[in-house]
Amino acid sequence: MNTDRKILSLLASTRHATDKEEAFFDFLMASPSYQLAHRVRTGGIPKDTSITVPADFDRVLGVYDVCGNIYETEFEDWWEDRGRDLLRDPNDAGHLLAYPVDLAQSSNRLIDEFSAFVRQAKADRSSTRHPDIRFLTNKVRLSALHARLALVNEKGRIERKTGKKISNWRLGVEIHLKSKWAEELKTATKNTQDNLEARTSLGILVSKHLKEAFYLAENAARGIFPSLEPIDTGLSFDYEQIWALSAQQIKVAHHRRREKINSGVSVRKTYYERKVKPMIKRQKAMEAMVQARLDRKSTRLNSS
Repeated sequence: MNTDRKILSLLASTRHATDKEEAFFDFLMASPSYQLAHRVRTGGIPKDTSITVPADFDRVLGVYDVCGNIYETEFEDWWEDRGRDLLRDPNDAGHLLAYPVDLAQSSNRLIDEFSAFVRQAKADRSSTRHPDIRFLTNKVRLSALHARLALVNEKGRIERKTGKKISNWRLGVEIHLKSKWAEELKTATKNTQDNLEARTSLGILVSKHLKEAFYLAENAARGIFPSLEPIDTGLSFDYEQIWALSAQQIKVAHHRRREKINSGVSVRKTYYERKVKPMIKRQKAMEAMVQARLDRKSTRLNSS
């Protein structure tokens, strides 16, 4: 590999996407404005059909034109093709680059190659993030993003599977929403007077989270993320459609990962593999430990 290609390859491999950048991709997929922009740009709307679009739809089309068709790709491929250049923050002083040193090379050769690497890195950093995309530094936590996204996807999955609407409080229980009300209702099988307060409170909380998920998705479609700023676009979530698109994208991602692994290409673990799966494993281990203690205590009481 010649020096220029080596430098470009090294620079490309030094910055994986963050979980926040991956969440931007996921909320774009959920956005009804972005879905509409996709239909417009790909001819999914017949020319003789009259449609109502948001007042700022040109802005959404601008974001679509730079982010592209995200429905027929998977995140890692999108990141390599578009995302890294779109979302790179040139002013991130904390972003460090790694450079491998081949000790078999002469000192002069190493100095020349490293100098070229630094020049290219500085040139890349001097470029600016695409003007249509603006990432915010605010108090919206990653866990809050994933909780709201989970509500949207799970609502679509359940309603598509059952053909029935799911109540908000039950939805909160299904995704193990972090709330004392969800814990209280974990074993609830029906509505009773005793759990009325918990159902009402959890239902209000889930409704608020779903509304915030909509704001996050629609603001993302306008290139602002993560933003909880209220926005009225005249559109609403199509939960079943969102689930269908998400399921389709997951299939594409699994297929591409298998292709890469079979080809010997290093594949980064998914967010689920990195964060969610270990968390579920720890939670199950803790629940098993608590149950074992309760069983031992019950045995001692019965034998006394």
